[in-house]
Amino acid sequence: MTTRTGTGKKAPAKPKATTSSSTATTKKPKAAAPKKAAAPKKAAAPKKAAVPKKAAAPKKAAAPKKAAAPKKAAAPKKASTKINLAAAAQPAAEMAKTGALVNHIALVVDRSGSMSGIRSKVIAVFNSQLAEIRKNSESLAQQTFVSFYTFQTTVDAPRFFAKPIAEVSSLTELRCTGTTALLDATGQAIVDLSAIPGSDLENVSFLILVLTDGAENNSRKYKSALKGMIANVQKTGRWTLAFLTPPGGESTLMGFGIPAGNIRAWETSQTGIKQLGQAMQQGLQNFYQARSKGQKAIVGVFTTDLTTVSTTEVKTTLTEATGNFVTLPIVSDCDIRTLVEKSLGAGSFKKGNGYYELNKPELVQEYKEVAIVEKATGKIYVGDDARTLLGLPIGARIKVRPGDHAGFAVYVQSTSVNRRLAAGTTLLYRK
Repeated sequence: MTTRTGTGKKAPAKPKATTSSSTATTKKPKAAAPKKAAAPKKAAAPKKAAVPKKAAAPKKAAAPKKAAAPKKAAAPKKASTKINLAAAAQPAAEMAKTGALVNHIALVVDRSGSMSGIRSKVIAVFNSQLAEIRKNSESLAQQTFVSFYTFQTTVDAPRFFAKPIAEVSSLTELRCTGTTALLDATGQAIVDLSAIPGSDLENVSFLILVLTDGAENNSRKYKSALKGMIANVQKTGRWTLAFLTPPGGESTLMGFGIPAGNIRAWETSQTGIKQLGQAMQQGLQNFYQARSKGQKAIVGVFTTDLTTVSTTEVKTTLTEATGNFVTLPIVSDCDIRTLVEKSLGAGSFKKGNGYYELNKPELVQEYKEVAIVEKATGKIYVGDDARTLLGLPIGARIKVRPGDHAGFAVYVQSTSVNRRLAAGTTLLYRK
């Protein structure tokens, strides 16, 4: 039975007795064994004091950056090789206005790779021509202005332009490379010189002298127009164009309108280069002599030319020696001794007394005399000035090509005992 307490709460029920089969014993409930107190957790081993991190080594103070080396002051740029042509030509233009005899000479020189082997010799030849120009300009009182062009694969800007010959310095270097723009170089010289103020005046003449050791192979700008350009300037009667070219190049240049007498073949041998210098010297002398006689252009730069020589000039500058010679006709080819002794008797031949007629290219040594015969009268004239009249250099041997001798015949002294004489010509023999 359940009793209620005054509190109204149920009293806890009495535990029931437990019965066993042998003995009825009432066992007091065992007090629950007290739970073993939880073993106190081992105090956590104190953490090893953290080894203090090595203080970071102080960073090396950044080495102060080297102060930037001050930039080298930019080297002053080399003055551009391109010159102001109009300004350079001003002195020449002013001189032309005075009415003085003015010559413009342009030297146009090949500096392609093939010229490298003869570069030093070409420089020497070039400088000798400057000396020749200077000499003729001064002795004949002709105002001369020189331009210098070089070319290879392309045409270089002029090294100098319309410069008074007295101010021109010798050439010291010539770098060789590339191919040969020969026609473009010629065309550029024509264009530049034509643009000089006063170039159309009658007292102004032009000589373009071109030197190359090879054929044209790289022109682009003026190749198709050059023939017409040359024709146009030649029509003025005041332009002379002359070329020194390797053998075989003559016909090409003649196709562009260059007269045969203004073309000279040369070879790059030691002898050829020497003859080159002599030919250029002859050409310059011929040009200056023609200018001094009133001509404005010439068509026989590299040949003997008597077209401008008058009978009066021959008589006044040379000595008549008709009575000192006998004229021997040559019926068939023979040697000089045979002809003389057959005509004048055995033992009559003396070396150096015979003068053969110049009718083909000949090497004329500096010591050989020249005689000029007036065809109309048969009168014979001799003297040192005969060379000058023919445009031959004094004191130099030169390969001479006969040109237009007009009313004269030219004879050259022979110092050989077996020189071959051509049928149809004559021999002058000193008595």
